[in-house]
Amino acid sequence: MRELLKLLIPYWKRVLAGFIILLIVDLGQLVIPIFIKNAVDRLYLGKFSEVPIWALYILIVSLVFSFLRFFWRIFFIGTSRTLEKDIRTDLYEHLLKLHPHYFQSLKTGDVMALFTNDLQAINMALGMGLVAISDFLIYTSFSIVAMLVISPKLTLMVIIPLPALGIIMFFLGRKIHHQFLKIQDYFGYITEWIRDILSGIRVIKTYDTKGKLYDRYSEISKEYLNMNILMGALDGSFNASIFLFAYLSMAILLLVGGTMTTTGSVSIGDYVAFGSYIGMMIWPMMALGWFANLVQRGSASYRRIKEFLDTKPEIGKGGKVSIRKFDSIVVKNLSFSGILRNVNFEVYNGEFIGITGPTGSGKSVFLSILARFYSSFEGKILINDYDWKEVSTESIRRTIFLVQQEPFVFSLSIRENLRLANPDASEEDMLWALRSAGLEEDIENFPKGLDTIVGERGYSLSGGQRQRLLLAMAFLSKSPLILLDESLSALDSQTERQVISNLRNLGKTIVLVSHRITSLYECDRIYVFNRGRIVEVGNFNELLNKEGIFYTLYSAQKEGILIV
Repeated sequence: MRELLKLLIPYWKRVLAGFIILLIVDLGQLVIPIFIKNAVDRLYLGKFSEVPIWALYILIVSLVFSFLRFFWRIFFIGTSRTLEKDIRTDLYEHLLKLHPHYFQSLKTGDVMALFTNDLQAINMALGMGLVAISDFLIYTSFSIVAMLVISPKLTLMVIIPLPALGIIMFFLGRKIHHQFLKIQDYFGYITEWIRDILSGIRVIKTYDTKGKLYDRYSEISKEYLNMNILMGALDGSFNASIFLFAYLSMAILLLVGGTMTTTGSVSIGDYVAFGSYIGMMIWPMMALGWFANLVQRGSASYRRIKEFLDTKPEIGKGGKVSIRKFDSIVVKNLSFSGILRNVNFEVYNGEFIGITGPTGSGKSVFLSILARFYSSFEGKILINDYDWKEVSTESIRRTIFLVQQEPFVFSLSIRENLRLANPDASEEDMLWALRSAGLEEDIENFPKGLDTIVGERGYSLSGGQRQRLLLAMAFLSKSPLILLDESLSALDSQTERQVISNLRNLGKTIVLVSHRITSLYECDRIYVFNRGRIVEVGNFNELLNKEGIFYTLYSAQKEGILIV
């Protein structure tokens, strides 16, 4: 709870303003029983003409403090919403800092739960929860003081149930905390399940003809329901206990207070006021239970969020050297995690470099290291003659544009996807990039052209269209070094030759990974990977003459392939 409340420190002025206004409002509410007491005493004494004055006082106070309620909501609820927005921003920024392979073990559903249910729980705890505990403190303290002024003996009698209520709240609160953690974890599991279903809907429609996944989802949903039913039972026990002890206090008032009224120890007006204060304390008791419930949920959610935010990014900011242009990358004896072994590689400004090799030989991992998606490796990498570790990550990402093997497209319009590569690109620039990637004609046939929404992960586009859209982004990018990982695999041979020719004329440095040997014909130099090592280096004809692995791969693909 302490850690949760610390989140409010930057907003203390707003919280203080809200508390002061709420204090004024609650004190106004506490004045009303005094007015009622005076009105009842006037009635008892037969002074009927004075009663309307006290009724008017009650009406004025009610109107004024109802108006003030608007402002404490602005301060308390507005602050909790602002805090929620700030935490969401922190989560998003931290998400972008984490290394890519971290997400291989992280379920998307768990992250989505942090951004939705967990943030909502914190918002409720520090919004309405803060209002509830403030109401409890103000109402309870001032009500008890007012009742002590009327009759200390009767006050001590009616508050007898409160200690027992505190004990029950302590034990039930702990159970609610643990149960809510389980529910949040399971919510992440369900979210991940649904995400998988949506992503693989075509596969499901093809193969799950007997509805096995539907039956499994029914089991998951039922389990989630049972968890929430148990949570509801705990909540119900909580609220039932509060009502029990609140009305037990009312029963004591009727029994003891009624007797004291008949003996003249308290007046009828005092008795009515006492009853009003007891009635007013029912909400604070409920508010205390509500607060404890919300805080338990909020604390559980903040614990989950804090664990995520405490995850340290493997890829830091790097060194202080900032690269403004690209001259060269030289790799010396690079080894990584048993995947790459003693790799030596070099690429210079303006070159068109090819990389090939059997499946699983480490080509994609090598490109990911160049783009600084991994930082722990043996050996040395020099960029523009600077040691890799001395160069800032920001400048490396600005210098290198990586098109990965799986063509991922955001669920935006084509225009918005292109602007991710270059926010300043004009429509003419975009059309040029699409033309260079062989996609312009396809876009012209779309109903909304550049403003066509590509759908979830770009599934409204074919595999080849998604691949060419990413190539268009590479053409549009301002980065001087383009890394292409199997980015031509879905293209027909004619389109592939045209795109390669356009890449050569782009005036940038290109590193192309391809299992299709013909794609590498125009490369200045080709590196052949095998089992994590570079086993051959040379241009296309030199490698064929060596009759090594490259020649073997070429021979295996030769049938039906025309070398231009």
